[in-house]
Amino acid sequence: MLSFTTHALKTPWRIGAVAGVTLTQLIRMRTFVVLALFALFFLGLQFIPYQQNLGVEYQGLGELQLLRDVAMGCMRLFSMLFCIAATSLLLPRDSEDRILYTILSKPVPRFDYLAGKALGVLVVLGTMLLVMDGLMVGLLQLRSAEITQQLQEALAARNLGEQEMLPYLQQVAEASNVATAQWNLLASFLGYAVLTTFTLVISCFTSGTLVSMVFALGGYFIGMFREQLFSLIRSVGELGSAPNTTLHWVECVFSLVLPDFSLFNLSENADAIAEAGARMAGELGVIALGYMLLHLLIGAWILSHKEF
Repeated sequence: MLSFTTHALKTPWRIGAVAGVTLTQLIRMRTFVVLALFALFFLGLQFIPYQQNLGVEYQGLGELQLLRDVAMGCMRLFSMLFCIAATSLLLPRDSEDRILYTILSKPVPRFDYLAGKALGVLVVLGTMLLVMDGLMVGLLQLRSAEITQQLQEALAARNLGEQEMLPYLQQVAEASNVATAQWNLLASFLGYAVLTTFTLVISCFTSGTLVSMVFALGGYFIGMFREQLFSLIRSVGELGSAPNTTLHWVECVFSLVLPDFSLFNLSENADAIAEAGARMAGELGVIALGYMLLHLLIGAWILSHKEF
């Protein structure tokens, strides 16, 4: 009992050590180039000529909304590609550099090794998202201040008072509001954390980086449209001879292994986020943690039975 307790207490240290090695690997892979690409692309949006088809009272609203939507879309795209590409490279790179054999020859459980790998990826991903989010918030605030000043001057030229200007100024403030985007970004991060451990599981039984990427990318898109897939399976089962019990068990197994990644996409639930942001984030956090633990356990079991 004492030896088990001592072994368990050392788990965080082992996970942290593996995470440190993973951070070094990812930095050497120059993964932070993604930040430079995002910054250049996002800053380049400032030079796009925005056509103002509406009256002066609504000038700048489309630009602010476009900046916010494009920034969120870019962050999701870059994060998804980073999770799949970086995670798919880790185990093959460790195997090529003989790091995997060195680590697993020591008293390092497979679970701790995979958890450290996932933690290293998530630290880098979290840092990248924080920097990109800071760029988005800072640029939106700068553009919002400029647009507000221009709008005030245009409305003052029409002899509108402060109270009459207020509704139009509030529209600009709402268009540049990033509070909802922060909850959305947190939910996306939880989804990409699940995607990281899911990709790790695939890397445990595949033989190459490219194969892992393809399977992980396919699993992600299937998970995004999982409910539609289940509906299709049910309709086929009703037309065929497959019993409902069999289809039910197929859905249960499928749901257990492949996450519903659409849960972590809150872009279409802005009102729900505003009303219950913290509660919703907590629920998604519990779901993400459950999937991550399951994936790490499956990956540890595969590694323990795999010959290197």
